[in-house]
Amino acid sequence: MTVSELREHEIAYCKNHIEYFIDTYGHIEVKDADEIIQPFHMWQAQREALASIMSHRLNAILKARQLGFSWIVMHIAAHQVLCARGATAIGLSKTEEEAKELVRRLGVILTWMPELIADKDHLPPGWDGPVFRQTALEIKITFPDKSESVFKAFPSSPGAGRSFTANLIIFDEWAFQQFAREIWQAGFPTINRPSGGRVIGLSTIQRGTLFEEIFTDPDNGFNKIFIPWYADPSRDDVWYENTRRTLGDLISDEYPATVEEALMVPGGSYFPEVKRETHETDIPLMGKLRRYVAIDYGLDMLSAHWVWVDVTGRAQVYREYDCSDLTVSQAAEVLLKITADEYVTAWLAPPDLWNRRQETGKSVEQIFAEHGIILTKTSNDLFDGCMGIKEWLRVPKNEFGEQTDEPALTFLKDCAPNLIRCLQKIQKDKNKPNVYSKTPHELTHDVDSLRCFCVWWVKAPKEERTVEKRKWRADLIEDYKNASKEIKALMIKELGEPVL
Repeated sequence: MTVSELREHEIAYCKNHIEYFIDTYGHIEVKDADEIIQPFHMWQAQREALASIMSHRLNAILKARQLGFSWIVMHIAAHQVLCARGATAIGLSKTEEEAKELVRRLGVILTWMPELIADKDHLPPGWDGPVFRQTALEIKITFPDKSESVFKAFPSSPGAGRSFTANLIIFDEWAFQQFAREIWQAGFPTINRPSGGRVIGLSTIQRGTLFEEIFTDPDNGFNKIFIPWYADPSRDDVWYENTRRTLGDLISDEYPATVEEALMVPGGSYFPEVKRETHETDIPLMGKLRRYVAIDYGLDMLSAHWVWVDVTGRAQVYREYDCSDLTVSQAAEVLLKITADEYVTAWLAPPDLWNRRQETGKSVEQIFAEHGIILTKTSNDLFDGCMGIKEWLRVPKNEFGEQTDEPALTFLKDCAPNLIRCLQKIQKDKNKPNVYSKTPHELTHDVDSLRCFCVWWVKAPKEERTVEKRKWRADLIEDYKNASKEIKALMIKELGEPVL
């Protein structure tokens, strides 16, 4: 048998024996060792996890920090692209730098398999086996028969991985990826074939995330794997106690011993009072109503909520809209289209929308005004905003703890599902428990939008009513009738609604 035939025979054997593949050819980096590149000697917990992963298509791995499981997963990726010709594997990370790190690690693994594969730029004399070429975000393997396998890494973005049919998708630190829901929606169909691909999502915990939902849902078909801090044989009770003294209560986040400990959050939910049975209603507010639109805008997400308020001061969210990757002009246009001919008393927005943008020299507020939306600046004080939301959402109760009335703010049934979800999942800030946490970021957009309404309406109604009662002169009425939409909006901002 020739060397080439032996190599092909060995790769074929590895295809059906991944543990042998890693034991024989696997390497990892050990940063504090004299020789940084070391043969990969798996611990028992890693072997058990490997067997479990390879037995299931959908895998969610909740783990303690620094347990080497990223290396396990990247060896699975190496096995996929080297032992299955024509395979595609995709790695998704929080940022571009972390995506590049996945590629770098895979490059290390392949470089230290000289018996099976060679770097195209450093070929041994007479080499006739598989070769790989590495760029910042991709490794491509070319086989002697010209077939190709590829590993591509992407930073977090709504459409990441959408255009590829993949055999393997890796979600690295899944709980901390922005756009996790959009990515999952885009990525899952790429492996959801009758023959099937494999998903591996691994992360430490972050409450209120898609990863937490997936890991805690017993009926979604995912194989759940938990790796405790003591899976590393070098960690003992002394190590744990020293770490606990340093981290305090945060140790349960970074180094949990059980699933229950991993899912426990020291601060807890920020809005535990929000429940569908108390805050959602199918009865819309009636009578004379003022309408407001509260906005939180960034290129990563436009979040808007339409709120009407009756003469008694009760408020109700009756519409929401969330969309990413909209320019300022697109955001203004879609808000006007959705609002249609409804009269809006005020468009409420945070102060940062008055900052000039480098790319246009204009602020978001200016561009909105050019499209006929005159924004009203609210407070950006997080504490005041949080207290404002709390006050609006408070459930009135008597001394026996029985509910006596509806909250001052309710949600029209099925009209603001994402806002309710975010309110129920957002957690207290671990360092400032009087405010809600700004991570995970996907939960903050809708809550920040509602905060615009809650912090402003508490402080500003007297000023607003004074403006609305102003009398318009006859000439102003005539000017208003003949004005463009933009000029009408400016006149209303300065004078209030037209009143004879």
